[in-house]
Amino acid sequence: MVLKDKHIFVVEDDAMNLAVIRTILKRAGAAVPFDHWGDTTLNRILSYPFKIDAILLDIMLPNQISGYDIFDAIRTTPELQNIPIIAVTASDPDIEMNKARAKGFDGYISKPLDRVKFAYQISAVINGQEIWGE
Repeated sequence: MVLKDKHIFVVEDDAMNLAVIRTILKRAGAAVPFDHWGDTTLNRILSYPFKIDAILLDIMLPNQISGYDIFDAIRTTPELQNIPIIAVTASDPDIEMNKARAKGFDGYISKPLDRVKFAYQISAVINGQEIWGE
C-alpha cells in the first residue's frame, strides 16, 4: 500500500469528488481527514491529533473562499509550513496550474482523477517530487 500510515488532509466541497478521493487514498493505506467548506480548515488541521503528510486543496470552494486563501493561511502558520500542499481541481489547468506553481503549491492534479495513478502521485509529492498535471 503506497500510502500506508500516511495522513492526507483533503479540502473538497463536492461530496462525490470527496468520496472518490477518500476511497482511492484509503485503499492505498492512508487516513483521510477532511473539511468541506474551507472556513474551518485551519482549525481542523491544527487540532488533528496526528502528523499530516500532505494537504489536498480544491481551488474552487463556496462562501467566497478559495484554495489559494487556505494555502496562504496554512503557509503563514509556522507549524504547518513544511507540509506539502497539492491543488486537486477541475479548474482550467492552462490558467490555474501556473497560478498554483507561482503561489508555491507542491503540485497540481487535474480532475477527473486517474484512479490508478492518483495515490502514486500523492506519494511522490510526499517524497519530495513535484507533480504538475501528470
